[in-house]
Amino acid sequence: MNNRKKTIFTILFGRLHTSILLSPFFAASYVGVASVWLGGHFGPGFATGAFSAQYYERYGWIGLVMPLLAMLITGGVMFYMVEYARSNGTTNYRSFVQSAFGGTFGKVMAIFYDILFIGTVIGAGGLAVAGEANILGKLYGLGFWTAAIPTILVSALLCLYGSKLVARSSKYMMYAIVVIVLMIFVLSSASGKPDYAAAFAAPAIEQKNTLLNAIWKAILYGCFQSTIAFNVMSVADLLESRKETKKAVLTGYIVTVVLMIAIALTLFGYIPSNPDIINLGKTPVPMMSIIMGLGMPWLTYIFVILMTFAVLTSTAGIANAGCRRFDKLLGGIKNVQLRRAVITAVLLLIAAFGAWLDMERLTKTVTTYIGYAGIVGLVIPAFTIVRAKLNKK
Repeated sequence: MNNRKKTIFTILFGRLHTSILLSPFFAASYVGVASVWLGGHFGPGFATGAFSAQYYERYGWIGLVMPLLAMLITGGVMFYMVEYARSNGTTNYRSFVQSAFGGTFGKVMAIFYDILFIGTVIGAGGLAVAGEANILGKLYGLGFWTAAIPTILVSALLCLYGSKLVARSSKYMMYAIVVIVLMIFVLSSASGKPDYAAAFAAPAIEQKNTLLNAIWKAILYGCFQSTIAFNVMSVADLLESRKETKKAVLTGYIVTVVLMIAIALTLFGYIPSNPDIINLGKTPVPMMSIIMGLGMPWLTYIFVILMTFAVLTSTAGIANAGCRRFDKLLGGIKNVQLRRAVITAVLLLIAAFGAWLDMERLTKTVTTYIGYAGIVGLVIPAFTIVRAKLNKK
């Protein structure tokens, strides 16, 4: 390319890049809030394909459309809780409980939310740290803590300066995540290795009550992921109106569903030739197995970047929610950054404790328990009590 062509290319690309970043959509605060939802969801359990293997692939082609139902539940909880937090200034879940429920019930729910939040830190945070450490260990021979400690430190730094930095960083990482996931799907499909015709024609692995089980699994997954409302509520102060809350939830729903289906479809095409691709006991990182089989070493490094973004957005969202919740408890520490650093360090150490559990146990057992707890503590109250109060207001 000669200098003139280089100059033209640079000008055009620079203008395109600038116009994208400065467009109303990409600059909107609701996009940053939506990206905190995606960031909390798109942890290693999602990015590795482990959640897809557990909740969707066993039900044949029906499972591929179940993310629409799962995220409808999560999105509903998200809207009611985030809008209540925004309109009432209750961006930490403790103040939310006191305002929304009040009285004895509010006190009981406050304790329940603390337990549920810590369980989420162990489950989702543990998956984040363990997933990154396992992949870096497999690729580069790093020890668990050698890989985990930098992840924890960067996540902590993102949280030190509040909700704006978390939302902004999550927004740019969301763009990268969307591009990388779709690129992996396209390259995998173009390779000719997945056999979609055979996959769609084959009977579901789970043949007993396939549709009912698929629906129930989607509901349980949606209830588990509803705990991300804690993360998104912590940045609700960035939204200026009910209309912006709706835009944030709709954006989060669309982007999350597209990525979920892309990952589910990527794995689905390999099941006829390799049924163990969705056996987490034998293939703990299904997406990595697919990528390494494509014969594109550079794509492996891209996947590591994807996992890193997934981990950082997930752990940063959890830590920011925890800082909002426990900030007043450490009011004796006058320096705000130091106070957030202490809270973040404690939460990420709890996540590291969760990471000691293996990926399969975290994905199957811990997330299932959190899903059941989410039905009682988040889904039912959001669609009844919180919804009624918002409608009345």
